[in-house]
Amino acid sequence: MSDYNKRLVEHFIQLSWNTGRYNLLQHLVTHDFVYHTSFAEGFKEFDGFCDYLKDIRHAIPDIDVSIEELMAEGDKVISVSTFSGSFEKPVFGMQPNGKIVSFTGISTWEVRRGKVKSQNTLVDIAELQRQLMVPAQRKVG
Repeated sequence: MSDYNKRLVEHFIQLSWNTGRYNLLQHLVTHDFVYHTSFAEGFKEFDGFCDYLKDIRHAIPDIDVSIEELMAEGDKVISVSTFSGSFEKPVFGMQPNGKIVSFTGISTWEVRRGKVKSQNTLVDIAELQRQLMVPAQRKVG
């Protein structure tokens, strides 16, 4: 089962981030799929996740997500990935610099009955800001 779940996550990343094939991607998720990321507030259902992807793929049209590490046990999968591409258009208040950016994301995945039920991603926002030369915001208190 763990090997199947790893292949499922690999396929999910390929269809979503690397090719933007949302109609095919829909067949890989449960009806109650939920996505959360440190990059944006709140949780997103499948359609919201696709909108989020479209925004990023519009800003970084040649985005490529390379899986660096993939671990699975039971119905849980953890992926460590590198996101890279040319940042060409504004997204989420960040201004493009026309340069290639590269940052890490770590995701935890939950699989139910052979489909992705949830994905939670922690993005190295500080590294992305450094590459864009945006000062990191500090919280006081």
